Amino acid sequence: MATLPKHMQPVDPASYPNYKPGPSGVPMMPQVVGDWATPVPGSYKACLTMVGPDVETGSEVGKPWDPLGFSKLYDRNFDFNDNMTYPHVQWLRESELKHGRCAMLAIVGIFAQQSFHIDGYPEAPWYEALQKCYDNPQGIVGFGIAQISAFAMVIEGKFFPNDAWIGQMDREPGDLGFDPLKLAKDEATMKSMQLKELKNGRLAMMAFLSMFLGHFNAGSVPGVSALPRESGKAQGAAFCGATPASSEVGMSKTAARYTTQTILPSLAWIKTGVRASELQPTELKALTLAGNDVLIGKTEAGALFCVGNLCPHIGTPMSEGADVIGDVIVCPLHGSSFKVTTGELIDWCVSPPIIGPLTGLIVDKKNLLIFECRQGGFLGSGEVEVLVDTNAKKAYEANYWKGLLDAQGKDDGTYY
Repeated sequence: MATLPKHMQPVDPASYPNYKPGPSGVPMMPQVVGDWATPVPGSYKACLTMVGPDVETGSEVGKPWDPLGFSKLYDRNFDFNDNMTYPHVQWLRESELKHGRCAMLAIVGIFAQQSFHIDGYPEAPWYEALQKCYDNPQGIVGFGIAQISAFAMVIEGKFFPNDAWIGQMDREPGDLGFDPLKLAKDEATMKSMQLKELKNGRLAMMAFLSMFLGHFNAGSVPGVSALPRESGKAQGAAFCGATPASSEVGMSKTAARYTTQTILPSLAWIKTGVRASELQPTELKALTLAGNDVLIGKTEAGALFCVGNLCPHIGTPMSEGADVIGDVIVCPLHGSSFKVTTGELIDWCVSPPIIGPLTGLIVDKKNLLIFECRQGGFLGSGEVEVLVDTNAKKAYEANYWKGLLDAQGKDDGTYY
């Protein structure tokens, strides 16, 4: 008869080491899990009885998706020196649920912070909000920090997962006994709600990781960079340029601030500092957002729109006297007109007579640049936001520097 592997043989409690008690009577090794009961194998078997280990990849029913074998590591402890180095699947599930719940709260917080603001809390993007609260913990901010800290201490203290590391916790993983709405009416409903929480928690963890990576490496996660984020303060368009800030003037003349590489677009929703309610029908307001000259306004019917501020003819600023007639905007210099909804060209250089049409002959006809815009905040009560390419200025300058360097030699450092 074949001999069973060690981790499947009957357990003799006397075979496990007795850890030396510390001053409080709690075993000193390992201290992170409290006073251990007697460990017994069975992590993988316990995994088979849990909700949701096989639902994310369409795996065979009853066969967990565990390509790295984490659920089997605990049982391997008994094949070595009986030291409980690897955790039981019960501890892993407790950890997964806790991280999933934190991630769900984090994602809701990120979107809520972009939608409305509570008076007394600092106005800051999500990745700076917590630090700003700690930097200035007065008033309601300090109360909020204390409330969250106290809640965490109570939950962690009362429901500490003692003995989860060895699979002998006195409750199910993640079960805090909290169900005020009585959603789990029976065992079937309970399992359904557990699976929903587990799947949403996994999705939220992936979403938060995407938000994190998308912020620190813009454009690396499709769609994430299109979420609202802070930019430099919007500036009115300058007809002949703007005076650089003093910090820029003091920079070294030899600082390399150019690139000749191909710059890919990075779209992001940028706040304009203007609310839709502040604009009257046919009113226009010019802004510079992340290096893009834009013109936001309203049609005669009051519909919000955003177009490029420079006329595609010879770059005349549309903000310098353009008229809005219905849903059409008319250039103040040569009378070119465009649909504000699509940018479609209607008339090209019609005024003044003779001179206008002649100037139109030397430039190819083009449509007006259109930017997608929306009303931010809760139910559209916040600032107007515009979807712009935050790399537009850098991409434009890359071509400039390539041409400049090519005039002196190849842009790769060699010569013709």
